[in-house]
Amino acid sequence: MISCPHCGRTDGQVKAGLNGGNQRFLCQACRRRYTPQPRERGYSDEHRESAGRMRREGKTLAQIAEDLNVSARTVANWLSSRDDASLPPDAQAEAPAAELEGLGKRRATIHDVAERAAVSTATISNYLNDKGRMGEGTRQRIETAIEALHFTPSALVRAIRQRRTHIIGIVSFGLGVEDTGENISLPILRGVNRAADRARYDVLLYTGEEGQPHRHNAAAFLNGNIDGLIWVAPALREPILGHLAAAGLPTMALLTRHVPDGVGYINTDNHAAMHALVSHLAALGHRRIAFVGPAHSSNFMDRRDGYRQSLRTHGIPWDKSLEASPTKDIWSHAYYEQMLDRWFANSPPTAIITQDDGFARIIIEFLRARHIRVPEDVVITGFNDVPDAIRIGGGLTTIQQPFLKIGEQGAERLIAMIGGAPVDDCRRTVETTLIVRATTAPPFFGLQ
Repeated sequence: MISCPHCGRTDGQVKAGLNGGNQRFLCQACRRRYTPQPRERGYSDEHRESAGRMRREGKTLAQIAEDLNVSARTVANWLSSRDDASLPPDAQAEAPAAELEGLGKRRATIHDVAERAAVSTATISNYLNDKGRMGEGTRQRIETAIEALHFTPSALVRAIRQRRTHIIGIVSFGLGVEDTGENISLPILRGVNRAADRARYDVLLYTGEEGQPHRHNAAAFLNGNIDGLIWVAPALREPILGHLAAAGLPTMALLTRHVPDGVGYINTDNHAAMHALVSHLAALGHRRIAFVGPAHSSNFMDRRDGYRQSLRTHGIPWDKSLEASPTKDIWSHAYYEQMLDRWFANSPPTAIITQDDGFARIIIEFLRARHIRVPEDVVITGFNDVPDAIRIGGGLTTIQQPFLKIGEQGAERLIAMIGGAPVDDCRRTVETTLIVRATTAPPFFGLQ
């Protein structure tokens, strides 16, 4: 006859599952659960005494573990927790540890913690996930075991169960650039890291160099290591982005707005930026405004289109001869030298808009070699406002892109996508700022 230990009733006592191999009952009268005859958890004292006896007989940890059908680490824990007079005092704790070294190190598991704390693995799981009720004595035993075994929960196992790693990946260019004065990748990465840290995400940086064949294919990003991917300045038509979106991996592109369906982006308003530059030059009195920059990316194409539209807005005729767009080696010094020779042979421009601060630096150097002064003979503008822009040409007039903000918003919106936000809510355009410095001034017509 089963009776409830809480109210003493014998009627209405029904089975209510197992706990650690023990039958549990529910009293329908007082609605409390109990175990009539709980079996002892963990290993018996007889097992521990046998381990001590075998140790005194000279057996190794591996031999004792095999005889008792337990792990060598469990045997080491038993021996380390007892004062064995048969061993020298300084060897009582060190001997098991030394032998475990010989058996090869491994991380402590939840089973090791359960054995040491004399509880079930389910109880350890409840402790780690803060579930269910637990006595203070049990909790202290578990904490003592975790500390003694240096146990940490497996992030891989947790990721499999939760279907989340809390890691976002990033593919970026410019990491091989030694001159940090013109590097725009660093503030972007800083922004990504800042937003990820706030959301308690880690960041996995994928290796690779700009201009080289892809080191990674789509499968490399779909192996479960990351919850989502940020791609900084992908190529104009990057097929991997479409594969990732089709496979269901949340993906964000930075510094572009031309992305496949299912991919988010953070980009600046390049049309508005070019309108600001042309408006600034037109207000100074410039009418022959040249434009130079490659069209190998969506941003550069948008800037070229913005340049043409802004000329029309200000009633300035577009002159095809004053537009130069290298298609191969975009940093070719020979190309820019030939371009300048052609422009300054007859009716030269009074202003040159470049698509990048680096292009502006190169052109200013070639102009000086030809004894053409900036800004007296021709004015120059850049784009990006890199750290060195304040030193280019005595202070380069340029467009400032908020790279830190771009990185932060990219990570924030990617994490939102991971959480289920629609892609349309993860496509943002941020504003730029015109920075006026020494390389722009009214035309002097010195070469007209």
